[in-house]
Amino acid sequence: MEKKSILEKFGLVEKVDDIVDEEIVNDAEKKLNTELDKVTTKSKVESKEEINFISESDDPIAKVKNKKLLQIEEIYKNYDIDSQGINSLSIVESFQKALPDYLPAEVKRQSILNIIISSNVKVENLVKDGNDKLKCLNEFSQLFTNDSTDMITKFENEIEILNKKINNYKIAIENMKNLHNEQNFMVKYEIDKINNIMQFLNNDKTNS
Repeated sequence: MEKKSILEKFGLVEKVDDIVDEEIVNDAEKKLNTELDKVTTKSKVESKEEINFISESDDPIAKVKNKKLLQIEEIYKNYDIDSQGINSLSIVESFQKALPDYLPAEVKRQSILNIIISSNVKVENLVKDGNDKLKCLNEFSQLFTNDSTDMITKFENEIEILNKKINNYKIAIENMKNLHNEQNFMVKYEIDKINNIMQFLNNDKTNS
């Protein structure tokens, strides 16, 4: 049988020796094969990337790993709050650590206030810094809690769906086993019946 060129198989040209020079066709075939290889390779790559993307996006462990534990300083930075500096509560914390532990609380408080005032720092600025920090921390905590709760709820819902699927598969497996046993019993019964009849006929033939 005469071998057809790839262009003929696709119906792109008539029989080679009837219409064009064979060298031209061969060159066209090479170009077509190259393009087909490119398309096939691209399709494989895109398919692989799609599988990886779906796999990663559906992986609950990967989703949680993408979450980041933020240090307090990072939270303040995200809210444009300066956690250090002379107008920050951190200065009060430093003074508290510098004073002896055996001093009464009121003596510590008055001593720190005197140091703050003598440093030309307004107590109002420190109070404002504290309020700003409390506000941002409460807001961040609420947002993080909402996000965490939402993710956990989605995971729990997914578990419920999967558990239902698992139970359905278990029921289906049990039903299939029962059906298998019943079918085998019926077939075996029929086989035994036929064997008995055949044996009866064979015995009868022997006796005759």
